[in-house]
Amino acid sequence: MDDKHKKIFKHFSNGITHNLILWIIYKEPIHGYGIMKKLDEFFDFENSNCDLKATSSKVYPILAKMEKNDLIIGEWKTSNNKQVKYYSITEDGEIVLNNVKSNMKAVLKNESWLNFIEDMVDRKIDVVNSDEECD
Repeated sequence: MDDKHKKIFKHFSNGITHNLILWIIYKEPIHGYGIMKKLDEFFDFENSNCDLKATSSKVYPILAKMEKNDLIIGEWKTSNNKQVKYYSITEDGEIVLNNVKSNMKAVLKNESWLNFIEDMVDRKIDVVNSDEECD
């Protein structure tokens, strides 16, 4: 993969990283290093020539912006005799995440999006057509 292709792939990952961080925090109060480790699980692509390792210079500015926009709140706690900032989702953050969830559900109901996704992953996606809430 040349530099141009790596840049395009990096833009893709940056676009989804904000939503992943919000979702990770929604699942449990967590510190920045824990968020970086969980992001690395998402972007650990086998045979990928594009390094998308979550770094502090990438994650902490996103956390600061989310905190400034009242999507998350940080609280300092002592962990292993160190002060560590744990992040929790706010009510506004949950509203944003619920909107993301609604949009994802709409994507899975849209035939054009399904065709695109299936083509990208080379397999048929079985979607249960249900209006029930998924958690």
